[in-house]
Amino acid sequence: MKIKGLSIIALICVGLLVWVNFIDLKFDELVKGTGEKFEYFTETISLSYLAAYIFYFVNIYLVDKNERRTILPFISRSVISIIVNNHSILNCLKTDPKLSLDYYPAKDEYKELLKKVNPKEKTPYYYKNENWIYLFRNRQESTRDMINRIFLSGKHVDEELRRILLEINYSLYLKDEYAFNSEEFDKKSLEDYHLVFSNYFDLIRDLKNYYDKNLKSYYLTTLPKSLRR
Repeated sequence: MKIKGLSIIALICVGLLVWVNFIDLKFDELVKGTGEKFEYFTETISLSYLAAYIFYFVNIYLVDKNERRTILPFISRSVISIIVNNHSILNCLKTDPKLSLDYYPAKDEYKELLKKVNPKEKTPYYYKNENWIYLFRNRQESTRDMINRIFLSGKHVDEELRRILLEINYSLYLKDEYAFNSEEFDKKSLEDYHLVFSNYFDLIRDLKNYYDKNLKSYYLTTLPKSLRR
């Protein structure tokens, strides 16, 4: 139960304690013979709950909230780095360095884009003196490194984010020495791997949606106020 629900129960307990100790209308007047015992039982349960609630609020909730203020901005920076890092591949495929982070090709578009890519040729942006394979491997290593850093944050990585990151990490696209991740790759186009690209960038899009919904506000706190919007 979230802190709001626990706090409502705590207020109810305070109300019961006030009734038992300060209001003339007693349970004994309502339930003859057992009212006094019921009042004692109600008072004991209410005091026990309030003691537990105060302990939880001070030692768990406030500590966790303070940790989230520190750790979630770090997670948000790592997540947006993964998104930008991988989106740079799309920039090269579309030959558009200003491509929006919200843009992802349709599934049937990848085949046409990859048909034009010779992995041994130089990339249009970023490492202009290196080929596509170098770019793929560089992005592979940095993506994995950032995922590992995020997982070090432990309990503050929720199940949805953990699932997306694990699927990315163990995707065929990032597999060591797989096809275009290998220096030995000798095909002159990437057309045959359009589904691998499509499935992978669907995951990156899922990560972007998660970031917009859950982490963007934390990332903005790391920026100067003049850049927040």
